[in-house]
Amino acid sequence: MNKRILFVVTTICVGASLWAQRNPYNNPVVSPQIAEDGRQVTFSVEAPHAKEILLEGQFMKGTRPMTRQEGGVWSATVQIEQPDIYPYSFIVDGTKISDPSNVAVFPNERFKASLLEMPCKEALYTVRDVPHGKVSYHTYKSSVLGMDRPLLVYTPAGYEKGDKRYPVFYLISGTTDTEETWFKVGRANVILDNLIAEGKTKEMVVVMPYGNMMNGTPMPSSMEAAKMYTVFANELTQCIMPYVEQNYRVKNDRHDRAIAGFSRGGGQALFTALRHLDLFGNLASYSAYLTPQVMDAYFAPLFAADAMPLHRRLDFLWFGVGNEDFLYQDVLRHFDYFDKKGIAYEKLITGGGHTWMNARHYLAETLQRFFNAK
Repeated sequence: MNKRILFVVTTICVGASLWAQRNPYNNPVVSPQIAEDGRQVTFSVEAPHAKEILLEGQFMKGTRPMTRQEGGVWSATVQIEQPDIYPYSFIVDGTKISDPSNVAVFPNERFKASLLEMPCKEALYTVRDVPHGKVSYHTYKSSVLGMDRPLLVYTPAGYEKGDKRYPVFYLISGTTDTEETWFKVGRANVILDNLIAEGKTKEMVVVMPYGNMMNGTPMPSSMEAAKMYTVFANELTQCIMPYVEQNYRVKNDRHDRAIAGFSRGGGQALFTALRHLDLFGNLASYSAYLTPQVMDAYFAPLFAADAMPLHRRLDFLWFGVGNEDFLYQDVLRHFDYFDKKGIAYEKLITGGGHTWMNARHYLAETLQRFFNAK
């Protein structure tokens, strides 16, 4: 055989052998890569057969085309001035996927995103050298829904060592989010660890339930939404709260209970607290509202002219929303309803939209305000 032909054949065989022996568990692509300046970020994905890949992330508006590099790796570099934790995805030939090189995945029922955490020592989401609390996973039986349900519970550092009883905060995630979202995206545990260490908030137990009531999510502008909120209120008061109070040392006075949520969770929190003012003294809503029609149909006695004003029945009432949020106008109408009824409340209107960057901001603000009535 011709030596040149033999060399080519040998090379092909060796190459094929090496390809066959390639470890399928090793990913040769590193993504995302944050430059030394902490602001320039490169995203990459291996997709040799793709025709088009777009980068989508909440650190920018719209999408950005990614460029195909040698070996079928696609990349895009962006400059991000404001450090935060941002969801992002790749759109590969029209299909949205999370970053296969990034272990930080956004827990969600529908959309598939990864998380970019920008370095920032001052940010409350950054893990610091402070005492750390514990997040525990639970399964409880729901008599309301007739099934086992998941639940996450945060306990502050030192909880296991004593017999102290703590105030309790019920924190609910948004539409399509899971019970893990406030933990893994909202970083509620890290924010609490840091605020407690700074002496800016009280030690507390935080309960993070799964907000999906398993029968669809009606539009928050509809009366049907109130039916779902009713199911959640029953789930929380009849199933979740008894489970927590049997298994954790939490105080059972309304002044020592708080409830809040983001998006759908904010609507669930509002409805539940208004329906059970005997159980909750602290209420906050992040990017959510109840319609005037729901308020009139379900809570008319609370807002009657001769009724004690709501702000006197609650220790703390707070709302937060971004001025680019797609629910912004609805939240403003909610404010207007309260204003016309003479209800006093606190609010924070920020920039930005319906994002978890805002949700973390609102959480940090309200954690410092809960349980201060006594």
